[in-house]
Amino acid sequence: MGIPSARVRIDQYPHQFSGGMRQRVVIALALCINPRLIIADEPTTALDVSIQAQIIMLLKRLCREHGAAVMLITHDMGVIAETADRVAVMYAGRLAEIGAVDDVIKRARHPYTHGLMGSIPMVGHDAEELVQIEGSMPRLTEIPTGCAFHPRCPQAFDHCRAERPDLMPVENAQVACWLFDRAAARAVSHE
Repeated sequence: MGIPSARVRIDQYPHQFSGGMRQRVVIALALCINPRLIIADEPTTALDVSIQAQIIMLLKRLCREHGAAVMLITHDMGVIAETADRVAVMYAGRLAEIGAVDDVIKRARHPYTHGLMGSIPMVGHDAEELVQIEGSMPRLTEIPTGCAFHPRCPQAFDHCRAERPDLMPVENAQVACWLFDRAAARAVSHE
């Protein structure tokens, strides 16, 4: 696990370990039962960037060696870009878009994913302003009918307000957005 002096440290208390060391212990505990799937919820939160990279690399290596898959739950798109093969973007507890990481990051289709990616500063791009998604996230007890994102979506139309979209195939991804449903798009163009 990369913990120096492990034989001595085994008898120490959690408060005697750094955040990165505690995360390594948690990963070791998860791997003890030889799982086929590890669900890692924000495994790098509150760790500095160099320790984040070490933890992610350790998790990837150990899972590869143990034959386990990792489901990584995070808000950090940098971590996703560096570690994941596929990504599922959620909004208000619902899937908005699923696809290969490069595809979703470089060709976001759902308006929420597009706004999310536009709000991240990119090295080497001289953007005057970052994209801001207008409005605020609904409370989970007050999710609107239809598409949960429609009150904040600049492209929303009547169908978005009335009916919740299911994931539908769009090229190499799946998107829960009426903009990609041909019948709904035709209905809008005829109005």
